Amino acid sequence: MMIDSNLITVILESLESTDERFKTSIGRIIKLALDIANNSEEFKEELSTYDDFICHVYVKDLDFNIWINHTDGKLSFNNNIYENHSKEEKIIHFILKREVLKKMFRQKLPASEAYMKGLIEIDGFLADAMMIKNLWLYFSKFFRHLITN
Repeated sequence: MMIDSNLITVILESLESTDERFKTSIGRIIKLALDIANNSEEFKEELSTYDDFICHVYVKDLDFNIWINHTDGKLSFNNNIYENHSKEEKIIHFILKREVLKKMFRQKLPASEAYMKGLIEIDGFLADAMMIKNLWLYFSKFFRHLITN
């Protein structure tokens, strides 16, 4: 898969802008990430080792929701205010501020360090949070490679 590193740089730079542009930029980054994940054989293989889950990220100082669904080996995304889900679905909620999310996407702050410093609140099972963290690390390695090339 060919991803333009200049596009990634432009998107990351736009994280410094207004709240609405920040939200749009985060959406673009996530869509790019999901495109990579859903089309990379290596990443799909990694995803296949996990049960279905829903990852909800709430950026509290922007009142902004990010929902990433993993179903049948595929990832999807939306930013609805609230999604209705059954009790059987595995959902993990991460609550943080814009600055923390920005640093994580710019790879200036590891998610585990942000959690240990109290910058990320987790609502859900810690084991599920660790699974999401592992996927984030896996994707971050790939993303870092794109940024530097």
